[in-house]
Amino acid sequence: MRDRYSPFSLDIETEQIGLLKTARELGVAIVAYSPIGRGMLGGQIRSPADFGEGDFRKFAPRFSEENFPKNLKLVDQITEIAKNKGVTPSQLTLAWILAQGDDFFPIPGTTSLARIDENLGSLKIKLSKEEEHEIRKACEEAEEAGGRYPPAFAASCFADTPAL
Repeated sequence: MRDRYSPFSLDIETEQIGLLKTARELGVAIVAYSPIGRGMLGGQIRSPADFGEGDFRKFAPRFSEENFPKNLKLVDQITEIAKNKGVTPSQLTLAWILAQGDDFFPIPGTTSLARIDENLGSLKIKLSKEEEHEIRKACEEAEEAGGRYPPAFAASCFADTPAL
């Protein structure tokens, strides 16, 4: 199963959606896309001004001037935990996703060789139960401000299956 999964997006775990539970019942792996929250959880993007011309994120509500500071709260918590562990926020995020189970496979949208090396470094990171809990708590307490897509685009993302 492929779905968005990151500290910003734990939707597949909810009882209402039930995707994680169903995937595990069926023995289906979780391919977690956008695990670093379109780069935001890397800790280096601090405002919408950091995006280049034509960058899609300039149009995404989560990255608006209004919502950006609200979303930085979780980024800053992840960054602090990573700093204490001596790893990058991206590495910590990927290691945390991998710690969710052997059935999780994060696929970060890497744009440079340096990022590939950084992301591969997450495979060497072992989190203690306390660290996993601390990250989980930060994720659950975070309120993701703004949708992931502009409203017109989001309206076309999901649809009910038509009756046969």
